[in-house]
Amino acid sequence: MLSRKKKSARRFAPIRGKREKALRIKRIILTLSAFAVILAIFFALNKAADMIFDAKSRPQWLQWHVEKINISGEEGAIAEEVGKYITFKKGDAVSYSDCTALEGLLENNLKELKKVSVWRNYFTGDLNIKIRKREPFARIEGEKKSYLFAENGLVFNDDKSPQYASLLAVKAEGEIKDEFLPKEFVELVKAVKAETGLPVEEFTVNMDSSVFSLRLKGAYADMGGLKDGAAKIKVLKRIMAESSRRGFKGPFEIDFNYFGDGKVYLRPSA
Repeated sequence: MLSRKKKSARRFAPIRGKREKALRIKRIILTLSAFAVILAIFFALNKAADMIFDAKSRPQWLQWHVEKINISGEEGAIAEEVGKYITFKKGDAVSYSDCTALEGLLENNLKELKKVSVWRNYFTGDLNIKIRKREPFARIEGEKKSYLFAENGLVFNDDKSPQYASLLAVKAEGEIKDEFLPKEFVELVKAVKAETGLPVEEFTVNMDSSVFSLRLKGAYADMGGLKDGAAKIKVLKRIMAESSRRGFKGPFEIDFNYFGDGKVYLRPSA
């Protein structure tokens, strides 16, 4: 015979099972509901973000409109050049993505710009474009156009600014084909700039054959290829100092074409 306690447990077991099943279903429903709410919030926030960053997707009364365009940081020709890329005018709606697109456009097309920042002033309606130019390392004068280049070899437009008038100028024979000048060429220019006592009057590089020459006060140096250019410059400086010490009368020629064999020739100019 079953005890009274066991009979009671058997009698209520189906009821507990039904309750647990109902609780499981309720939990599933609550979980799905919470997931649906989170998903709805995500899409709502995504749409709100689109409205914030894209002027075209917002109602007209919520859009940000240009009142005034300011270009700061640099003046003169470069500021005028930047202005050519700005298509906005007073009253136009401008979004955050429009600002970042303008930054990219200026950086890609005006290599002389080191930094570009474009932002909107919500209180005044000013669209601000702040620019900063690269510091040029030297000038390279092509057959049709002159350029400036940075210390990493990046070539950019020469705006003929007066403050760059004293830059070392390199005369380029042949075509300047790439956005960056060869590393050996840049290292050579660094070496020439470093030897401030070297009386260089003309510095010429053939961009096709990669050979260079230097015309100095009282001498012409056929320097050969760009390879070992910095070492050649140091030897040239010693030769010029020694010829001055010995009282050699110029003009004379210095031939570095056999530098790889450890020989440099000096002879009177014909």
